[in-house]
Amino acid sequence: MSTVPVGRAALLRTAGRLGWGVADQGVSSVKNFVLGVFVATTLGAQSLGALGLVLVTYAIVLQAARGLATDPLMVRYTGTEPRTWRSSSAAATATATVVGIVAGAACLAGGAVLTRWVSGEGGAAFTALAPCLPLLALQDSYRYAFFAAGRGGAACATDMVWAVSLVLLLPLGAPLGHDGIAWAVVAFGASAGLSAAFAAWRARTLPDPRRVVWWWREHHDLGTRFLGENVTLGVGQQVTVLVVAAVAGLGALGAVRGAEMLIGPVASLLMGISQVAVPEAVRARANGRSSLERLCRALSGGLAAVALLWGALVFVVLPHGLGDRLLGEVWPSAHSLLPAVIIGATAGCLHVGPSAGLRALGRADLTLRMQVLVTSTYAVLGTAGAAAGGAGGMVWGTATASCLGAVAWWLALDRAARAALPLPPATALVEPEEVDDRVG
Repeated sequence: MSTVPVGRAALLRTAGRLGWGVADQGVSSVKNFVLGVFVATTLGAQSLGALGLVLVTYAIVLQAARGLATDPLMVRYTGTEPRTWRSSSAAATATATVVGIVAGAACLAGGAVLTRWVSGEGGAAFTALAPCLPLLALQDSYRYAFFAAGRGGAACATDMVWAVSLVLLLPLGAPLGHDGIAWAVVAFGASAGLSAAFAAWRARTLPDPRRVVWWWREHHDLGTRFLGENVTLGVGQQVTVLVVAAVAGLGALGAVRGAEMLIGPVASLLMGISQVAVPEAVRARANGRSSLERLCRALSGGLAAVALLWGALVFVVLPHGLGDRLLGEVWPSAHSLLPAVIIGATAGCLHVGPSAGLRALGRADLTLRMQVLVTSTYAVLGTAGAAAGGAGGMVWGTATASCLGAVAWWLALDRAARAALPLPPATALVEPEEVDDRVG
């Protein structure tokens, strides 16, 4: 019989689930890196550019699918008993697949336009992406369903299957006579389909298209707002990059990208924790306001401390020759931007806790409002800074926006927690270990 205190055991379980989120993000990052290296080394710069457009499109579709399907799933069905989890997952994964189908149809039309008027390479990539999007959205929805059940190991295994399948499929294009960008995209989607099949087997549930309408009726209050929030975040960042490139030039943008690459590990950690932050906040919510706020502080504070320490290490160590080797001629300008980039990344980590807390409280109205506010501030201050001071002005402007955003997020969480709005009746939470015994 275990002698670990109850509080410590719960903390260890939480740390374990957060760890699986980071591990899963690590596998995903490696997979995308392998795909990029394959395209760059075998197909060339033009194909790599087409792949970049494909990945941006894929990311936007995933944000839409998450907003309508898996974000409501994590808020309202985290830790529910296995039968309820299976039923809700069947509806959510089907909804995500429908989003992929609709996006695929639009992508097919876009591919035809690109092929005729812009670029045959880009058109081929988008045409190949069209039938892949439903599989990509389905695979991603299973991952988040596993996180809702506290089964981070299953989510990570699902991505491992995807990564291994992709590595095996990519080299098969040349022997089969398909050696262009289209094959790389097809391999990306087909391997995601194999991963989704593995996930369905682990989950013991299949997407149920009959429940898509029901899912929309039950969760459109959260889904539409989460959709708006996710799309605002994704599109807002892209617009900021384009505006800054136009105002300050590609050279300035390249220096910024170089500085951001140096704190890439912080971004990966942030994304990994963000995947599981909402389910953990839902579990903490069940224990009261103090438990929720304590978790949110721990998430934000821990991430911010790591970001600050990593940034300080990079700033101090890389000037001793390593920076030149990593970035070449970009290093001097990138190094001068590092202090602002580090501050911005640290402040950005402070957004994670209150964002997860507000979602756990079901306050999609507030998260949408906050995301629009913070993204707008980021774009305005970043652009104004670029106009006034080039790359340096941009990074200090966005760092200021991140700091202001952190204050705004925490004030919003404090108000929402004090209001203690009635929540949907919460089914008794089931510990993930129990779910694992009975599900997959």
